[in-house]
Amino acid sequence: MKKGIKVLVWILILAAVAGIFYLKMRPQGKKEEQETRPAVSCSAPETKDIIIYADAIGTVEPAEEVNVLPKIAGEITEVNFALGDHVNAGDVLLKIHSDALKSLQIQVDAAKIAMDDAAASLSRTQELFATGAVSEQQKESAESAAKSTKLAYENAKTQLDLQSGYTNVAAPISGTVETKNVDVHDMAAPSAPVCIIRGEGGMNITFGVPEEVLPNVKTGSKVDVEKNSDVIEGTVTEVSDKISASSGLYECKASLSNPKDLLSGSKTKVKFVSREAKGALTVPISAVSYANGKPFVYLYDTENMTAKKTEFESGLSDDTSMEVKSGIDAGSQVITTWSKEIYDGAPVLLKEQ
Repeated sequence: MKKGIKVLVWILILAAVAGIFYLKMRPQGKKEEQETRPAVSCSAPETKDIIIYADAIGTVEPAEEVNVLPKIAGEITEVNFALGDHVNAGDVLLKIHSDALKSLQIQVDAAKIAMDDAAASLSRTQELFATGAVSEQQKESAESAAKSTKLAYENAKTQLDLQSGYTNVAAPISGTVETKNVDVHDMAAPSAPVCIIRGEGGMNITFGVPEEVLPNVKTGSKVDVEKNSDVIEGTVTEVSDKISASSGLYECKASLSNPKDLLSGSKTKVKFVSREAKGALTVPISAVSYANGKPFVYLYDTENMTAKKTEFESGLSDDTSMEVKSGIDAGSQVITTWSKEIYDGAPVLLKEQ
């Protein structure tokens, strides 16, 4: 019995060995090859404009603004305008009573008397000269006195008329009264504005720019003025060539095409071009890496089907693109896919393949 069990065990062992031998020796199917190259996408460099904008805080002011100054001192007897009124050029804003006119009137009256006396004296002298009672010299002296007194009268009368005209203060331009500084019975003085009139010629905005962006802010350049949710277009009209002592910036002024509800003296944001590259050759900024501070991209080597590390000289860049000044030409294929398996000389497979 025991001998039979042993025989059975040996038979099983031999069968197992034979099975293993068969499995090792039987013909095997060909193992399928696995693709190990990373699949990448490529794009050619694009020609486009790269524009970098900067912001500044500007001050809104009228394109035309006039301080109305009286030309004579005196008491204000009549005021014909209110704050916010629209006035037309030539409208009488106020009237002034001036004691200086009394003095001028006295001078005119005195000059008139002197002129009349000289004219009468000349008439008598001419009659006497005709009879030979007075000399030629006396006649000429009487004529000279008549002329002098007449000129003195005319001069005094002109001054009176001129100063009388100053008692009516008229609006020099058409526009809106922005400030009102006087009331009836106040004293007017040539050094004190009675009001400020904002003209109808639109609005300007003044802003400052640093020296490094000054070359790109020129007369005729466009700016955007942002007020709440509105964007108002403007055109640069003035660019200072001197730094402002108060701000340390170069002062610029732009006219606004449609100022809407902008108030004089209000502050608002001005957006302008600080740097730009027109028609620049660019690569996607997502494809750019750096080594030792120098930018590079991987180009697709079509002959060897590998990635080629290529350094280039960069220029301006925005959120999506970087300018290429040299090192890459327009016919290159820039690998835009990122993978840790991509390195200089790494075999790669185009996704479309």
